[in-house]
Amino acid sequence: METIKVLVVDDHTLFRRGITAVLAHQEGLEVVGEALDGLEAIQKANEIVPDVILMDLNMPRCSGLEAIQALQTEMPQVNILVLTVSKDEADLFAAIKFGARGYILKNTEPEELIHAISNIAQGGVVVSPMMATKLLTEFKDLTAGAEKGATAEVNTALSPREEEVLQKVAQGATNKEVGDSLFISENTVKTHLSSIMEKLHLANRSQATAYAVKKGLVPPKE
Repeated sequence: METIKVLVVDDHTLFRRGITAVLAHQEGLEVVGEALDGLEAIQKANEIVPDVILMDLNMPRCSGLEAIQALQTEMPQVNILVLTVSKDEADLFAAIKFGARGYILKNTEPEELIHAISNIAQGGVVVSPMMATKLLTEFKDLTAGAEKGATAEVNTALSPREEEVLQKVAQGATNKEVGDSLFISENTVKTHLSSIMEKLHLANRSQATAYAVKKGLVPPKE
């Protein structure tokens, strides 16, 4: 089997170098580059054309999700494996939707990471067990919603976390304030908001606030 060329993308140098060191001792794998954010990942991917990109999500300048979108447009042949601490279903769903072929957590054992890279390189799909459960739950919820018919309430499509974000936004919180109160990153808040806007067919925060008031998620302002 040909050597699998890997690009490692993470803004934490110590973690990035650690992953590189682990993969360097694995036959059949070669780390051909490192990047500290999504923007550098896009640049280096175009230069070296790796087989697999290990992509963190929460990074400065350009997030992993933004990089995945751009890379799948420019280089759809490149396989992207998300390697993150985020257990948030919104990040999972967005990553898969944007074109990632895998989503695993940073507490994954080295042997499992190596297996995941090989699997992804061969056209497979890999998701950590905990996150796979969330995918199945979402699929079941969507199926159940479809069976109830098109007249079902739109807000049943929102996940519990999305409802929390919508409630905070309707109360006037900024993205940073929402993230701080829910212990999630600002990028994750933005991902949730994009999903909410898409699901509810809303154009801006004012419409989101009006919707939240109408559905009783927050009381109307005096």
